[in-house]
Amino acid sequence: MRKTFVLSLLSCMSFVQLTLGQATADTLSVDLKSIDVNASRNNLYSGMGRVLTVVDRKAIQQMPVQNIDELLESISGIDIRQRGVGGTQSDISIRGGSFDQVLVLLNGVNITDPQTGHYNLDIPVDLSDIVRVELLQGSAARVYGPNAFSGAINIVTEKNEKKLLSAQLSAGSFETFNQSISGGIGNDKIQTFASVTHKNSKGYTDNTDYDILNVYSQSVLRTDKAGKFDLQLAYQQKSYGANGFYSLKYPNQFDYTQTFFAALHWSYIRENVNLTAQTYMRKHYDRFELFRDFEGALPFYTGHNYHLTDVAGAKAAATLQSGTGKVTLGIDVRNEHIYSTVLGETLIQAVDNVFDNNNPFTKEDNRLLTTAFFDYSKNINSFYLSFGVATTFNTRFGTSGFGGFDIAYVPNEQIRLYFSANTAVRLPTFTDLYYQSATQIANPDLQPEKSKTFELGMKYDRKNLKWGSSAFYRIGNNIIDWVKSPDSTKWESKNLTNVNAFGVDAMAEYVFNKGFLKKTGFSYSYLSLDKKAVDFDSKYALDYMKHKAILSVQHNIWNRLAALWKLGYYDRAGDYTDFVTEQKVNYKPYLMADIRLSWTAKRYELYADANNLLNSTYADFGGLTQPDRNFMAGVRLRLE
Repeated sequence: MRKTFVLSLLSCMSFVQLTLGQATADTLSVDLKSIDVNASRNNLYSGMGRVLTVVDRKAIQQMPVQNIDELLESISGIDIRQRGVGGTQSDISIRGGSFDQVLVLLNGVNITDPQTGHYNLDIPVDLSDIVRVELLQGSAARVYGPNAFSGAINIVTEKNEKKLLSAQLSAGSFETFNQSISGGIGNDKIQTFASVTHKNSKGYTDNTDYDILNVYSQSVLRTDKAGKFDLQLAYQQKSYGANGFYSLKYPNQFDYTQTFFAALHWSYIRENVNLTAQTYMRKHYDRFELFRDFEGALPFYTGHNYHLTDVAGAKAAATLQSGTGKVTLGIDVRNEHIYSTVLGETLIQAVDNVFDNNNPFTKEDNRLLTTAFFDYSKNINSFYLSFGVATTFNTRFGTSGFGGFDIAYVPNEQIRLYFSANTAVRLPTFTDLYYQSATQIANPDLQPEKSKTFELGMKYDRKNLKWGSSAFYRIGNNIIDWVKSPDSTKWESKNLTNVNAFGVDAMAEYVFNKGFLKKTGFSYSYLSLDKKAVDFDSKYALDYMKHKAILSVQHNIWNRLAALWKLGYYDRAGDYTDFVTEQKVNYKPYLMADIRLSWTAKRYELYADANNLLNSTYADFGGLTQPDRNFMAGVRLRLE
């Protein structure tokens, strides 16, 4: 009865989300945008004096990447730990935070998975559907609530074309084939966009095959008096060989997932008042097989793991702008529920599994999160000030308060200096609290993570030259990790008391007006944590990208033929236990070189990618070696 009431309440509530940000120009680059003025629902909240990193559509199309995971890996400050390829599954880290500490949004909607951050990148859109990707490094919790702990990423898909039909075909190494078709139709008042994408591959080694289907639609209605309405509907289905994803001891693992997503958003702007509203739901189902199809299963393994996670959310906010500044008040209500065969409290009576009638759910858990927030910002001559507070209540974890401030100094149009201090909270996932297996033991008494982050940075932007740098220090308390002592055979989830992080980011870019070269760019990230896994093996929190440097060069070759080269240096701190020798092995630094050749015309584009040209041997996680040199080629057709 209680769940029915809560879900009914959530479905009936409209919700408003303030997302003030500067729209991105159609440039060719990873850009650093000031975030202080314009209003747009699709943008990350920007009432902060920091810098938003934006990768726009044209830049995405020119990169030698095939999926969202690979795209994010090319951005400074982000660490993508790929277990497989093709966008099957990756863990995303920002500034050394764990994969559970990053908030992921689709057109401003929180799609973060409460079961586990391993599924945060189960985003039901194709790379070709994306208009831009926005990255805010550092805590955004004072507006987005728990989980915006180390940063937030927003995937934006809304297109403005009134008539569009496009198709894409590509093929490459490991018998990989990708097909997509998308179309849009509309006018100044109403627009609808839809796409269908299918990807499959035999895989680069044993049990790394995959098959992925994405179906996505977005309809936008603009009215003069009632505001703007935006409806999103999406479905994703994945099945993939999970070769040693969670334990190298059992390499023949398999994962099957389905994701259902729907969101309705409304925005209304009149003079100095900004109102937007949104309600959403996300359903994620997965079947995890430690032994694929029970092949080679040991006696202890009697059945697969099944989970069904339901999230329903509503958020409301209103903004008033006047001579005294800009004030925002809001409330966010989010219900997270899970049915499972391994996660949660034991049910008195099993619940039918509608996806598999032979395997009912025997456990469940539910939590309702209510967050209220306040934010204020104002421009004073050359200064921009912003501060805010928020509080989240949950019956299990009690009340958590967090907030912070940002201040920016803008002496002219080319230079911006800023300083920020923010706190954040992250609640344990259902996996952190409950997961029990042959290799893992969860701790139901885990406490929320907390942090304080201080950041100092600057940006310079003049004509053809852009550069920026920042430094941050994060004090983390009760950081959650899965650890294993030398005399243990199982991983345990624990609060690691304090884990502090210091990092530096820098970038520079130059655009050439004419000649052979079109653009060159360089970015570098440095990170250091003050805690090491000395008496235990850390699975996630203490393995981080210590050095990451990326050099890119874009140039013409002949006529419409162009090339983009990317050379990356990656040095990961931490170690892992080798399954064969049972000894700790340090991660080794490696170089990664990629290139995209593209021939671009008005109605079509031909491209060819070569990845890992140096044939480097590397692993992002444990001993899961990633592919050697590989190739992809494709064609995009576009009719308007």
